[in-house]
Amino acid sequence: MEALRKNSMNLGLVLGIFLVVMTTLFYAIDISLFTSSWIGMVNITIITGFGAYAAIKHKKSIGGFITFKETFSSFFITVALGFFISTVFSILLFNFIDPAAKVSITENIIKYSVTMMEKFGTKAADINKMVEEMQKSDPFGFMGQLKGFAFNLIIYSIIGLVTALIIKRDRPQSI
Repeated sequence: MEALRKNSMNLGLVLGIFLVVMTTLFYAIDISLFTSSWIGMVNITIITGFGAYAAIKHKKSIGGFITFKETFSSFFITVALGFFISTVFSILLFNFIDPAAKVSITENIIKYSVTMMEKFGTKAADINKMVEEMQKSDPFGFMGQLKGFAFNLIIYSIIGLVTALIIKRDRPQSI
């Protein structure tokens, strides 16, 4: 179990650094990248890939057989540590280094949401209500970031469970 933790912590650190670098690049290049759906899909793929790689690497290091629990633990530790590092960086960036950036990103999120709701034929009153609620919230504040961290852990736990089902390989039972 110690090898599992060490492997997962190392890959989680790499994932965290990767996410910090990506956040920094998005911030420096174009803040609207934070609301890009294709960037979100690429991030999901990369993060899931890191978690799966952690499980596969551990599986190889222990002889090719890995339990469901070990597979999921490898995935979860890697992803949780990566998100933790990324969340701490985002809290610092959007609340201490450049608080104005979170206002700009929130405005972009609202514009994107309004556009999507209009495409789906949502009533103007419902759109206005949603805009008011979004303007009251602070998704990039300390509590908003913590909620996002928790939400990501839940989503990636589900992805991790599916990944663990695919990667696990039990030892054959001798009769």
